[in-house]
Amino acid sequence: MEDKKLVEYFQFDEFDLSANRNGTLTEKQKKHWIAVLNSDRKGRRRFAYFLFFLAAIGLAIAVGVWFIPESSWGLRIGFALGFGIVWPVMYGLVGFAFLPPASYMDLELTSETGRVNIVKVETRNSQTSTTSTRYDLYIGKRRFNADHRIGFVLIQGDEYKVYYLKNSNRIVSAEFISRG
Repeated sequence: MEDKKLVEYFQFDEFDLSANRNGTLTEKQKKHWIAVLNSDRKGRRRFAYFLFFLAAIGLAIAVGVWFIPESSWGLRIGFALGFGIVWPVMYGLVGFAFLPPASYMDLELTSETGRVNIVKVETRNSQTSTTSTRYDLYIGKRRFNADHRIGFVLIQGDEYKVYYLKNSNRIVSAEFISRG
């Protein structure tokens, strides 16, 4: 294995890479990725449940306003539509989007071969004057989330083969193919 940076960054060894080439994970990798995916799934579920709670608050507000005797029909209908329908649907749908599917925990391995393209994406919020940055790693036609260190590991334009978990899009190992 010629590239120590790949090994250190993605935390695999020659035995792991050999198993990945055959489409399987080693027992060590299975334990590691089950722990990582369980942690991610718990975090995603907690956030989804928080959004469901916010949706329920909207329903409670709508019901509460409906039963205030001094409130006008316009106010009641407005709150029923806004907080009783729009608010819960909006937060509920986003909450459902954050719930990971059962297949998220599957350890099915697949691969992608292609040239590396690292894209730095900056999003500016004009109201708060803040900037957030994320890095997208493209290998062939596949996009992966990456951190700021990825440019020190995978060289822009070079060809690599990455092995990743199909349903969670997590890179398990990688190997250099050719210079760009």
